Amino acid sequence: MPRKAGNIYKGWKKTRGKALTSTKMVMVILILAFRLSILLLLAAGSRVVVAAEPDASPPGTEAAALLRLKASFKDPTNALEAWSPLLPPAPCNASRPWPGVQCFKGSLIGLRLVHLNLSGAFDFAALANLPGLHSINLRRNAFAGPLPASLATVRSLRALYLSHNAFTGPIPGDVFTNMRWLKKLYLDNNDLSGPLPAAAIAGAPRLIELHLDHNKIEGAVPELLPKSLRLFNVSHNRLTGVLPRAVATRFNESAFAGNPALCGAPGSDAKACAPLAAPVAAVAAPAPSSMPPMTAADYFAVEEETSIVVVIGIILLVIALVSGAMVLMLQQDEQRNSAPLPAYYDAPVASGGIAPKPAVTAAPRTSGVAMETGGSSRGGSSSQGSARGGAGGKRMDEFVLMSKSSGEFGLQDMMKASAEVLGNGTLGSAYKAAMRNGITVAVKRMRDMNRVGREEFENHLRVLGELRHPNVLAPLGYHYRKEEKLIVFELMPRGSLLYVLHGDQSPNRVVLDWPTRLRIALGVARGMAYLHEKLGMPTMRFVSMDGADFDAPPPPPPHGNLKSGNILLDANLEPHIVDYGFFPLVNAPQAPQALFAFRSPEAVAALQQQQRVPVSARSDVYCFGVVLLELITGRFPSQYLLNARGGTDVVHWAAAAVTEGSEHEVVDPVIAAAGGGSAVQLVRIAVECTDPAPESRPNMAEVARMVEEVASASGAS
Repeated sequence: MPRKAGNIYKGWKKTRGKALTSTKMVMVILILAFRLSILLLLAAGSRVVVAAEPDASPPGTEAAALLRLKASFKDPTNALEAWSPLLPPAPCNASRPWPGVQCFKGSLIGLRLVHLNLSGAFDFAALANLPGLHSINLRRNAFAGPLPASLATVRSLRALYLSHNAFTGPIPGDVFTNMRWLKKLYLDNNDLSGPLPAAAIAGAPRLIELHLDHNKIEGAVPELLPKSLRLFNVSHNRLTGVLPRAVATRFNESAFAGNPALCGAPGSDAKACAPLAAPVAAVAAPAPSSMPPMTAADYFAVEEETSIVVVIGIILLVIALVSGAMVLMLQQDEQRNSAPLPAYYDAPVASGGIAPKPAVTAAPRTSGVAMETGGSSRGGSSSQGSARGGAGGKRMDEFVLMSKSSGEFGLQDMMKASAEVLGNGTLGSAYKAAMRNGITVAVKRMRDMNRVGREEFENHLRVLGELRHPNVLAPLGYHYRKEEKLIVFELMPRGSLLYVLHGDQSPNRVVLDWPTRLRIALGVARGMAYLHEKLGMPTMRFVSMDGADFDAPPPPPPHGNLKSGNILLDANLEPHIVDYGFFPLVNAPQAPQALFAFRSPEAVAALQQQQRVPVSARSDVYCFGVVLLELITGRFPSQYLLNARGGTDVVHWAAAAVTEGSEHEVVDPVIAAAGGGSAVQLVRIAVECTDPAPESRPNMAEVARMVEEVASASGAS
């Protein structure tokens, strides 16, 4: 027998030696690939630097341009009083930046002058010499008259937002022909008229979004639109003729609603489809000679984009080399694992060496609920060491207790606890676990969370467990298995806000009065602002993605699943936010059905057109707006329903009420008398949060400040 064991050991050692030789070859390939990527990136990086240098305007140039711009319009509230040549000298000063500016690495990349009641003439020509300026947002101001002729001089713009002003007259074609880098254009909710510059629109090379709804635009819908166009909205205008089939099939039918004389549009008059006097002529794209000559900024932008393409190609090449090397390593691992093992691994396990699976004592309500495990607990009252047993030496999973705020307990304690079903959500089921040691907690069985491996999962849970805020419920511990995960929270006695508002029909149900609802709104706003501060991307990096590079994917939403079912109430009806920060963990295919952030307008539109879904921190803001409307109206939002019909479309209802000045009509009668003007103010804040354009929504810090102002005026802060 010893001889046989020795032969097995030699065979195993020989196989292992071959594996090591192959592994060395793989390592050589990896080192060569790494060195090649460094050399190529350095070569391409020099080109990127050369192309990027002209985009950074000197601080003095930026200040002079903004001061000239400020002199062209009226600022009745002195919101831009800090725009001064005296202090600080630069708009992008690190310690005291000018209000309304968006900066990246000390350079001006955007202007966000929203809801400031600005009026007069906006001198776009003042900004023509700022090639790094990529975004201008003037939504919800009082600018009127024709679109300024100087608009097309800012050729570096990637995004322009002029919604909710009083601009009149036709849309100049120069906007599309001169601004060759324009990707997003918002002109909705103005008084623009006349036909669309069809030829100019068709020739826009990079246009991604075009919003022209709620104007007085006349004429036909262009038959030719840029191939790059993803979002197109001309609803609620005065368009006529026949809706081109090629255009109708590309975009949602709601993009053409509200045009009674447009044949083929939703809700159009029957007579609109009567035979027309003449067929609609096809619109030809502009000839290349009609394009304006490229400026120096255009040449630099072309060089920059070319360099980026080169860098991306290099990265893909390195990924391919590394992937091939990893495949070779995996093959060697399989050969090594399939080789005969030393004889001592074949020894039988002694009787009683494997602990039996613990029994589960379930309450009568929870028959069929099984929290199955075969492992040990760590940090609990019945913790055991890591056990090994069975073929292959499988290691038992562990329970990790991150906080002792509710007492010490382990997995064995939870397995022996009586379980009561609390509810089922999109990410899993929740149970109330009453343990024999007197501790009661809420246990969530999470599914569809295999997007990352165990190490990444545990690191992420540790970050969530370190959060501390009175309105954020941090997890107490977790249990990891590949098939499912258990996450343990402190039990909140009142249940969810969803249940209190809509589900509790008992005689002793809690009716939320106005002070309580306002306190809940304030607590959730503060908690969300805290999550966005701790889990969100750095401000400068987010601004660069929002203003400088619209093709880059936005940072993930810090919460990602905010809704009333994930807001729990304690005995004093104080709110506690749960189920946050799971966006990076949820499997990508299941995320659109599991996470409420995917119900935001930008995500819905992208999913309908099978494009990349741009969920971001502003999607969280939209979700908060829905919760706020749910609190104020007392209605169940239809936004919570994925496929079923029902509920109230609180977003469109509130937006229409604000437009008509009838906000009081959407306030829940239970709180109407006590809420008064404060409830109306919250309706307006919620409408801002649920704006269809994510760039026009305030960030969570701004939302929390606005809600705090309302609460302070009501004496509830």
